Order: sequence, then C-alpha cells, then structure tokens
Amino acid sequence: MKKTKKLLALLLAVVMLSSTLCASVNAIDWGGHTPYVPVDDDVLPTIIVPGLFQSETIYYEDGKVALDANGDPYKMPFFMDTTAEIVGAAVTEALVPIAELLINQEDKDAMAANAVADVLCETLMGKQKLDETGHFVNDIRATAYNDSFADLSDYDKNTVLEHFPMEYYIEHAGADKLYVFSYASLDNMIDIANRLYDYIQFVKEDSGYDKVNIVPISQGGSVADALLEIYNEKDRSLAEDINKMVFAVPAINGSTLVGEILEFGLIDEDNELYCEMLPALLGEDNMLSYVVNIVLRIMPNADLHTILDVVFDTFISEYAGYSTALWGLCPTENYPGAREKYLMAEGMEQIREQTDWFYQAQLNAYDNILKAQADGVQVYDIVDYNKPLVHIVDSWNMPADGIIQVDSTSMGAYAAGNNVKLPADYVPTHSNCTDPENHNHKDPNNLIDPCTGLLPETTFYFVNQSHESSASNDVFMKLASAILMDSNFTSVHSYPDVFPQFNTGRNTKGIAKDAEEYRDFDTSILNAEDKLELEEAIIQVEMMLNNTVVDTREVEAAKVRFYDIKDRVDWVAENNGDYNAPVPEKENTAYLDFSYLLKDILSILSDILFKYFGGAGFSEILK
Repeated sequence: MKKTKKLLALLLAVVMLSSTLCASVNAIDWGGHTPYVPVDDDVLPTIIVPGLFQSETIYYEDGKVALDANGDPYKMPFFMDTTAEIVGAAVTEALVPIAELLINQEDKDAMAANAVADVLCETLMGKQKLDETGHFVNDIRATAYNDSFADLSDYDKNTVLEHFPMEYYIEHAGADKLYVFSYASLDNMIDIANRLYDYIQFVKEDSGYDKVNIVPISQGGSVADALLEIYNEKDRSLAEDINKMVFAVPAINGSTLVGEILEFGLIDEDNELYCEMLPALLGEDNMLSYVVNIVLRIMPNADLHTILDVVFDTFISEYAGYSTALWGLCPTENYPGAREKYLMAEGMEQIREQTDWFYQAQLNAYDNILKAQADGVQVYDIVDYNKPLVHIVDSWNMPADGIIQVDSTSMGAYAAGNNVKLPADYVPTHSNCTDPENHNHKDPNNLIDPCTGLLPETTFYFVNQSHESSASNDVFMKLASAILMDSNFTSVHSYPDVFPQFNTGRNTKGIAKDAEEYRDFDTSILNAEDKLELEEAIIQVEMMLNNTVVDTREVEAAKVRFYDIKDRVDWVAENNGDYNAPVPEKENTAYLDFSYLLKDILSILSDILFKYFGGAGFSEILK
C-alpha cells in the first residue's frame, strides 16, 4: 500500500510539472506561483563587476607565470611562498626575539613585535607591494576576459561560474550576453574605474548594442562609486552607456571592518581578544580557536597587544596603505581619521591625492546614482541583512551581512541592530517611498526600514543571508537575472508573489548541484522502493528550488530527504546493487563525541582563565 501511494504521488507530481510546461513554452514554473515570461526577445549584454578577490589574479616574473619552490603557480590573494619557505623565514628572522620574549617574559624594545610584523607582512604582501603612486611594484595581473562568456575557454568559464553562478541567466539570455570585467582587488582604484569605463565601451562595440547592463558586486560597489564620478568628470551621462545597474550587496560606503581597522586598529579589549575574536574568525566549533586562546597566554598581556598593534600598523603603513582600492573600502565616516593616521606621512602625497578624490566620489555617490536614475538608468539593489560583522572591530554588532554594514549595502536604510526589532514608537527621520499611501514596504521581520534607504522602490532584502554565501543563494541569483532579462521588471512591486521585496536567505548551491548529478543516475541497480524514493526526493528538491519565496523548513526537509536516499544509493552503488552486502558500521561517534567534548572543555577552560585572570599571561598568573 505504501508503494502504491508513493507511485501515485510521483505520477501526480509528473502530471503537474508536465501541465505547467505545456501551458507555455517560455513560461517558468516558480514553485506554484503564477508563471511569467522573464526574458525579453532581445536581452542587453550584462557586465559583472566582481567583488574582493573574485578576479583571477596572477603573479608574473619576466613575463611568465611565476612558480613557487614546488613548481606551482603562486595563488591569490597573497601569492605566498611554500610552507617550508615561510617557516624558514620565521625561524631565521623571528625565532630569537620571540624566544627571548618567552624566556624573559618581556619584549625589550618591541623586538619580537617588529620581527613578527616584518615576517608576517612580507609573507602576505611582499609580492604585491605597491609604490608611492599606488601601483604594483611587481607584475601582478588580473586575467582579462576580452570575449563574451560564450567565447571563453572551458577553464575561464569554470573560473567565472565558481564566483558568479549565472547559469540561469546564461541559459535564458544566452552565453553571448554575459561579460566579466576583472581587476586585482588591491590595485589602483582610479585605474580600475577607468578600465571599467573602457570595458563598457568595448562590450558595446563587441556586442553591437548601444547600451549594456552592469552588476557591481561587493567591492564592485566601490568601483561603481568611482565610475560614476568619472562619468561626471567626462561630462557624460551614465544613461548614454548603461540601461540597468543592479547592485549586489555593494560596498557603496565601504565596510566598517576596513574603516575601523584603518582608523582605530583591531578591537583591543581583552574580552574580545581572549574570548571572542578567534572563535569568530575560525568558527565557534573549531577546537583550534580555544587552543590558541589558551596558548596566547604564554606571552604577557601587554606584549601580546603590542605585537598585534605593530603587526597591523606595519601592514597598513608599509604595505596595504598604498592600495587605493583598499582605501576605497573605507567608509566616509572613518576616512578623515584614517587619513590623518596613515596618509599624512612624507611620500604619501600621491596616494592621499587619489584617496581624497575617491572620498569625494563616495560623498557624491547618492547624488550620482539619483542623477543616473533621473537620466533613465534603472538602478536596483539586492541586500543581505541580520548578520553581525566579523568580531574583530569595536562596531562588530552593527546591522550588517557579516562583511559589510547594512547602511552601506542598502544605501542608507535604517536598522536598529541584528535581531533587534524596530521599537513600537519608531518614527523614521525621512522616507524615500514614492507613493506612501499605496506602497507597503514593511519588513515582515520588523528589523529594517527600507523607506529610509535611497531606493526603496527597487531594493530587495534577504534576511539571515551572509555576504559571502550570497552566490550560493539560487533565489538571489535568479532575482538578479530576472531583473536583467525582463524589461517589465521595474520595481519591487512588479512580481511580489514571485520575488517579494523581503525574502529569506538560503544556501542551495550544493544540493542543486548534487540533485542535478543524481538526476542521471543509473537506477537499474536499485530496488523499486529506492528508485521511487530517489525520484521523489529529486522532485522535492526541484520544487523547493523552483519556489522563489523561501521557506527554510521546506529547504531543510528537501535536503534531509535527498541526502538520506543519496547515502543509501551510494551504498548500493558501492556494492554493485547487492542489497545483501554487509551494512557499513556507523561512524565512530565515540570519537566524534570526545572531539566535541574536548572542544567544550577547552572553551570552558578559556572562559575560566578570562573570568578569574582577565588578560593576564601565565607568568603574570603565577605571580
């Protein structure tokens, strides 16, 4: 009876899917929502403007790709030497002063701090050091894509899709309608923006269209600030070249993570250093977080702080501070203080002139965007929210997506805090809604007021979505693609039942890929029950993926069901269809439990040390 019910359910699902497909060749079933045709007859080309370290960047020597001691190409973002070479440099340059610190429990003349700073900073930034004009000293190049996606090599296609899973756009708009601008993330900001300006002209000529769409992502939002300012300086309207501008989690006003480190340095309270910072960076379930918390106490508290301060000061003043693209991620509120701290030294005149120019571009950003909109450019924004910043700066708990504060990505929308609802007596300072009597922009989670953002009519939000996993949210990518492909998609009011202004974050990249793979699985080795269960589980995944109004319970149910049958199918396949094969023993949960128990013990020990001894090192505790 159970098999009969499953078979009927499968047949019903197939009939439903078939009837939807027959209704319209071009219509797409959005998981039970009203289908609509999202693709214009002739879609304009789209240019992706990547985020931080999303462009393949290569280190060259004598015009050839440079290889490390193992014969492998140096890898971005830092082009570091082999582990053996790094350890060798650390032993040669830092071992003696660190040993003296540990023996004497005193860092005389900050020798250990300077040694650690020199080794660490040279390791991370030595190969991409910049000069006093803000240009790389060595030959650092981002791979240039001077063709549409359709004409790229398979390697380049895979590289692009790894960062920008635009398969949905490629499938419906065409591979020849997608272009990717690339740049080294620590390069010269003004040069990057000028190259983007030229790339837009190239794409127009290459594609034969008089306008293109652009999608600035993350750091690409900062590049867009500079691009808009360049159009102003050329006395050209953005509308001469751009049809739609779709921002995706953009750093329109930089990132507080960068701004506060530049102005104030890392968070320096002992509680944060010994309890919060490492679990935030390495993961709360990572045992190493708590091991390092405890091991750090072999150094006196003051000397540990000195090492951290010297490392970051050296990193900025001698290396990263020459990157005008990095300065482009400094929010306007942090720039004056950071400028005074790092840009007034002798030799920084040209860097300061360029960063001052960009600072003005940031200040002009909203006006430039509104001007472009008034000229006919359609401007959209997609925002993630309700994730605190990485716990390394004082303002870590401000409303954010984990990497960029909401005020920046949303162009000014107000939020009270992460998981903090707007108060009952909340009164907005202003509203940019174009029709308050008829528009409902209310966040169903009551966490953010979109009307205080610059573009409430065209800004979409994903709650509980982290910045770094935006590309793994298929709905996020479909939303961006639909905006780009459909001339009828003009605002958050266009398809509210399909793409509501407020949605929920999800990560489906893995399950979408796995379900696609198992769609073609040879089910002849399976018994009837497992075959049916696999087919039904895949259909459930597909229905979940087709639902663009995210239901987290639906997502989890689909994942649990699919991976349960996938594990069973894998076992059957490993045994060539022999259902009588011995069932593998379950994983040694005793070991796993002990591992988690040890992590908990170390976490508790770390907390106890701080509770009773604050930031004191072991030698100070013994005294």
